[in-house]
Amino acid sequence: MAHSQRDRGSKLHRAPSDEKSAVGSRRGAGITRRRFLYSAAGATAAAGAGVIYALTREQPAARPHYAAIVVGSGYGGGVSALRLGQAGVQTLIVEKGRLWDHPDDDGKRFSKMLPADNRAGWFTTVAPSLIPSFEGISMADIAKSVPSTQPVQAGICERVVYGAHNIFRGVAVGGGSMINAAIAAIPTPGQVRQAFPDIDPSEFLGTYIERAKQTLRINYRDMGWFEQTPWFQYARVGRQYAAAAGYAVDYNGSAYSFDYMKQEEAGQVPRSAFDLEQQYGNNYGRLGSVDQTYIAAALKTGKVSLKSMTEVVDIRREPSVEYVVSTRQIDRFGKEIARGEIGCNQLYLSAGVLGTNRLLLRARDTGALPDLSADIGRGYGNNGDVMVAHTTKHSEPVGTQQSLMGFINLDGRDDPDNPVYASVFSIPLPEETHTLGYYVMVKTGDRADITYDRASDAISINWPQSYTDNLVARAQTVFDRVNKANGAEYRSDIFEGQVFAPNTVHPLGGCERGVATDSFGRVKRYDNLFVNDASLMPGYLGCNPFMSVTALAERNIEGVLAGRR
Repeated sequence: MAHSQRDRGSKLHRAPSDEKSAVGSRRGAGITRRRFLYSAAGATAAAGAGVIYALTREQPAARPHYAAIVVGSGYGGGVSALRLGQAGVQTLIVEKGRLWDHPDDDGKRFSKMLPADNRAGWFTTVAPSLIPSFEGISMADIAKSVPSTQPVQAGICERVVYGAHNIFRGVAVGGGSMINAAIAAIPTPGQVRQAFPDIDPSEFLGTYIERAKQTLRINYRDMGWFEQTPWFQYARVGRQYAAAAGYAVDYNGSAYSFDYMKQEEAGQVPRSAFDLEQQYGNNYGRLGSVDQTYIAAALKTGKVSLKSMTEVVDIRREPSVEYVVSTRQIDRFGKEIARGEIGCNQLYLSAGVLGTNRLLLRARDTGALPDLSADIGRGYGNNGDVMVAHTTKHSEPVGTQQSLMGFINLDGRDDPDNPVYASVFSIPLPEETHTLGYYVMVKTGDRADITYDRASDAISINWPQSYTDNLVARAQTVFDRVNKANGAEYRSDIFEGQVFAPNTVHPLGGCERGVATDSFGRVKRYDNLFVNDASLMPGYLGCNPFMSVTALAERNIEGVLAGRR
């Protein structure tokens, strides 16, 4: 391990102090710094002062101050930072995780899924795997038999347990875009209407989803190649099994390059999706991650800077209406470097559902922001997520080569009684497993509260076993049908003895738009405080949500900068 690299992820990229107006030809043309200033200072202007006090007053020299701070750098944070930068607003992104931009001595930035090393998990020696076991061998067993040569460190994925379900999240510049399966699922018009009753589906899909597609470099598979490559044999078997049970499939797009996959197969480039890389990052091919798209573009505006390896632990508002974030910065191996405070006029919370809700609940319950709504923390859902696996017939092998990106989805979203959307995956082993796995999204009305406990300074989610049981019942209805139609059987060894695993990578809600915030993410009762991430979503969408989260974030920041209400 090269110790000279250990602090690379915590560098502060400072932008120039010049604050020219945004270039009109950029996306969001017409959103100028002048408009932003007037929007931010509407209250003082209405009082007759005629002065943009909120963004121009003198600040204490001891505390750095920015026009805007964005907490978090996932989909919502990346969108917010880019559009603020394009509007000419001096903005700081504060991110808890690393900027994964330099390889280690092995020439790699990221760990394989198998065997995983200590770059995989956030300060743990056992990689937090969505597929934790196979035929009695667990990830913990593998970690013992093949110990990592990497020290324990700020790895890229974290697993946390709340009640009767597990949440997996990315901790990095780029957030979940660094570790998800990059499945660019597009919601149906009906899903848009259900999730966002006040938004015209044609506008959401035609304007904001398309904007997200372009920026995230979403691309689609060459179907001729897909039909013959051995790397997607498992997907074709999954399609056959879905059809036998009466389900269609969705050939969704991806933020991983299908052209790169074709080059991987041809031996023209280093392999990544074809070399057991996915859940702990891809060393190559994942061209649409937020760090390489929204964040990179934001930094290029010259108005946005980035402070990584820095956790925002507390927020407050001064009597002068300046927002102040308290921070704790560590190095890659957990050593505390500094604590400090940074001020801003506008504060955008995009720290993910767990991070954003914790900051708001802590601020409310400790009295830092005492007027925050009682609706903060309510309406949490896991998007109906549960995982399952089943066997295939010996005459229908899934193949010894599996792409870990570019999944297709069993698509039963048109079922009025039990809608389902399920990503079909293979077990990441270079051998024939006769197994198909599914990341399933089903619909229930169960919602939980996120609460803050002052004694432990932590949040909890009241997710009882009955909620998981309801998800399992819905999913079992679907996969009993799949198994019966194909002569398949459930496998419990994939999930450490469970047939259905209560895992989610799609936590949603807690700051539902139109309830805890207005329709553009403005937090009620606090001017210039915004939420712009998956916390705004209702607890269920019904397909992989990152495209919808990104599109909603685009709509929100556009509306805020334009002063829409």
